[in-house]
Amino acid sequence: MTAEPLLQIRELKTYFHTERGRVSPVDGVSLEVGKGEIVGIVGESGCGKSATAQSVLRLFDEKRLASYEGEIRYGERDLLRLTPKQMRSVRGNEISMIFQDPLSSLNPVHTIGDQIVETLRLHQSIGRREAAKKAVELLRLTGIPAPERRAREYPHQLSGGMRQRVMIAIALACQPQLLIADEPTTALDVTIQAQILELIQDLNRRLGMSVMLITHDLGVVAETCSRVVVMYLGQVVESGSVRDLFRKPLHPYTIGLMRSVPRLDGDRQRELPAVPGSVPPLHQIPSGCRFAPRCPYADDKCRSSQPELAALPGTDTQVRCWHAGRIAGWEAAQ
Repeated sequence: MTAEPLLQIRELKTYFHTERGRVSPVDGVSLEVGKGEIVGIVGESGCGKSATAQSVLRLFDEKRLASYEGEIRYGERDLLRLTPKQMRSVRGNEISMIFQDPLSSLNPVHTIGDQIVETLRLHQSIGRREAAKKAVELLRLTGIPAPERRAREYPHQLSGGMRQRVMIAIALACQPQLLIADEPTTALDVTIQAQILELIQDLNRRLGMSVMLITHDLGVVAETCSRVVVMYLGQVVESGSVRDLFRKPLHPYTIGLMRSVPRLDGDRQRELPAVPGSVPPLHQIPSGCRFAPRCPYADDKCRSSQPELAALPGTDTQVRCWHAGRIAGWEAAQ
């Protein structure tokens, strides 16, 4: 990675304590986000993308529900070693997050402006009048028309796209260095999706803000990100530059995801092949390689022994697959 690291996750494990015992939706994840970089995290639902993102901010109930292992280094600090009070000063101030559904994140009984003001006053020593003025400026920054009027309105009076822009305005209120965007365009139509993604890219360029973009849409990654991390069943199975990964995916799961991206061949849309099977529940994780039950390359070694995430010689790509060399075309070198 060329950019200086801002966030470094090392062997992160997040445990949930359930009635069926302890499960791990994040199981040994390592990744980096550089300063001023947009990194995409992709995979099917249930692969641990959102759990990884929420673990960075320690959003799970640590008294009853969750526990962590590993390191989450943000600058010089390990976020897993901070006290709850210290973490509260990081959330929304240095690292912000926007979620899939803005309507469930916004308070329906408070105006848009008041909710931005609350965020500003929570982390900054400013008066209500100054905070209200800054709230309008933030709405204007995110492209909301008539921001003075919108600041006096309630969430239900805004469209889905405008509500997502409000969430971005709240996330940007304290000028964070890192924005975590968890499926920020899922509930929006295609035109609004493009506008929100363009806004995130514009803010990244203008403010130098790093972005961790969680998505299941490889088209979004291709248009928006410089690097991509592919997750499957709580683990990173492949990571590298967007250019390298789209040109030559090396993990069978990544290949399956690529093949399922819609394309137009001439005037007719081709039939999309699906990745066979589905993501198993966390209490039914297979032995060996976790993707083996769905993989066309799987053999006895895959089903009995789990591969490590390792750099492929001669590339900047890391891949977790016993057959990565054969897929890359240098089987004889293995």
